[in-house]
Amino acid sequence: MIVKLTLAGALLASGLGLVAPLAIAAHSSSGDICIATPTEEVPPDCDTTTPPPPLPAGTDAGSLPGADAAVGRALRLVGGHGYYQLCARLAANIWGRPRSGYYSAAVQWRHMVETGQARRGDRSPPVGALLFWDTGGVFGHVAVYIGGGQIVSNDIGDSVAGEGGVYQVPFERIESQWGSRYLGWSPPIYSTLE
Repeated sequence: MIVKLTLAGALLASGLGLVAPLAIAAHSSSGDICIATPTEEVPPDCDTTTPPPPLPAGTDAGSLPGADAAVGRALRLVGGHGYYQLCARLAANIWGRPRSGYYSAAVQWRHMVETGQARRGDRSPPVGALLFWDTGGVFGHVAVYIGGGQIVSNDIGDSVAGEGGVYQVPFERIESQWGSRYLGWSPPIYSTLE
């Protein structure tokens, strides 16, 4: 398990477009996160159908490999501008990528669902996870979970339309302020074709 997490972390940190091999399947019966690469099968004791029990309020479900660096980048972006309706780009930039490789957050979420990477409805994401919402429009919304019930998101605190500010806000604020429906989370998997 440690070797796999280290390899996944190295791939994430490399910035060479090798993020796609990271796959978090689910929690096993022992409570560990099951990790598989394209050349390995998901471990046989890994239950990929039953989500783990929710964590008590105020706790995080660990962190994804490379999350410390991503959170550092996220916090440096807070207070900046220029991300108006560019949530997928902001999330990708937080993860050290120039862009997401997806047309929109909604398309990225659908891809995560189709490839088995989505954790639908799970409100206990690990630090670094991409969180997705249905905004009622065609584009959806994505933000990055930085721990302690907080996300880094664009537009949510703008006082002027088009400002594209970057904000650290509570996870629930996207729902309460915009009326968006939380869909779930996924690891930061990006296309290697940019």
